[in-house]
Amino acid sequence: MKKRVERLRGMYDLLPEVYQQQQWVSEKVSKLLEHAGYAHVDSPVLEHSDLFHASFGQELWQNLYAFRIHQRDLCLRPEYTASICRLYLDHYQQQGLPQRFQYAGPIFRYEAPGRSRYRQHTQLGIEIFGGQPAAADAEMIQLACEVLHDLGISRYRLELGHVGVASGFINRLHLDDHAARLLLGLMEQISRSEEGERLAQERLERLYPADQALNKMASEVSPPATVLSGVDARYISSLLSGISISFGDDDVRREVVERFLWKMGRNEQRRQILNALEFLRELHAVSGPPPAVFEAVAELLERYGLDTAPLNELRQLVAVVEQCGVPSEQILLNLSLGRGVSYYTGLVFEIHAQEADGFDAQLCGGGRYDRLMRAVGSSRDIAACGFAIGLERLLAHIPQATLPVLNQTQALVIPVSANEFPYALRVARAAREAGQPVEVDISGHGVGAGLKQAVKKQIPLALIVGEDEARQNEVTVRNLETSVEWRLPFGELANGLVADFGEEQKEQLV
Repeated sequence: MKKRVERLRGMYDLLPEVYQQQQWVSEKVSKLLEHAGYAHVDSPVLEHSDLFHASFGQELWQNLYAFRIHQRDLCLRPEYTASICRLYLDHYQQQGLPQRFQYAGPIFRYEAPGRSRYRQHTQLGIEIFGGQPAAADAEMIQLACEVLHDLGISRYRLELGHVGVASGFINRLHLDDHAARLLLGLMEQISRSEEGERLAQERLERLYPADQALNKMASEVSPPATVLSGVDARYISSLLSGISISFGDDDVRREVVERFLWKMGRNEQRRQILNALEFLRELHAVSGPPPAVFEAVAELLERYGLDTAPLNELRQLVAVVEQCGVPSEQILLNLSLGRGVSYYTGLVFEIHAQEADGFDAQLCGGGRYDRLMRAVGSSRDIAACGFAIGLERLLAHIPQATLPVLNQTQALVIPVSANEFPYALRVARAAREAGQPVEVDISGHGVGAGLKQAVKKQIPLALIVGEDEARQNEVTVRNLETSVEWRLPFGELANGLVADFGEEQKEQLV
């Protein structure tokens, strides 16, 4: 027996009730964004892999559905932002700014499946290109919150951060590109929990292991902060000459010196990375609700001699958000927020909500990415920001009473024999044109089997059409709850069926 092909892990089948609910949510959000001036766009599911190098660096590349075919490197889109940037460059470069876009569709990431987290899921979102950054940021945040309120979600936590604080500190350390990207990528882990912080520490220890001998020698050679710039190759060479080791010729000696210097450089990178990690911990420790948190963050920035401009931007943004109706107790300032992708340049934010059992789910996230457009091929930087909402997670937090119920079939047309099937199709079409959900019995097993099928599917009416009904252009209607039957002329079919229902059923049919 052939083995049954199962659904892929991390994927899911969308069944009728949930499909209808998702469509309802998507249409509701789309209409709200449309009224705010956001035009509908979509991009191909399949793109060149290079498009996502700017947003998903080497650390996250393993999570993408990337493959090579016909000498081309391709990728299923892991998110929309880079694709919408490419779309803008292809079609809108010659048009004025700002430009506002909205989108909805599937994305693909090979990540560990979790609660309401799938390897294929649906993103709804917006991108704003151009405009004054503070104004665009405020509009973005206000719209994200408005979407939630429109769907009946009022209890949530809005986390605000700014990449400029952490990147400003990291840039001062003169780390190599890999180390700097790694730290910014680990910000998300560090900001989530003590466990995430521990895992980040372990990862850095694996990538930059300690070398105790080099640490000792480095401290004797020069001050730790200047190991890379102050250590002279000739000094190291003479130092090694004093050790009772035979190097053979000058090439071997040179190779030993170069290796030693490389290892010392790695050790210095490790030391600087651990400094940055400690700073990120402190940054996370001062997270909290405004306005009290601003003073603590300002004190930390002053102690490290960092620019306070990002903090001032957040002060202004919080004031605007509160004026738009978001309670201050639902706002959290978290300057260690990283979002896990490398293209953000300023404001970042996330919106979280708790389910009944206390599970914390991220519903929405986004931020400012002023340099991504150049990274995907633009000749210049373009100010930009946007957010994305996970539809599957969002649906789990919408009050059940507000969601639509699955449309139910209200009548089953049952032909007595195959000869009456064409007339049955005419009857069904007439009822549907009047706005009534009607099915046709295609089993071919006769009236008795058709009636049983209608009862099993909880269809309230049976429309029986036999030779006599077809000849007289009528329909026999049977109410399956009361077993009452009556005849209706074909031309009165729609009104006659509606008249037989109560007010609630009439609303469903009309």
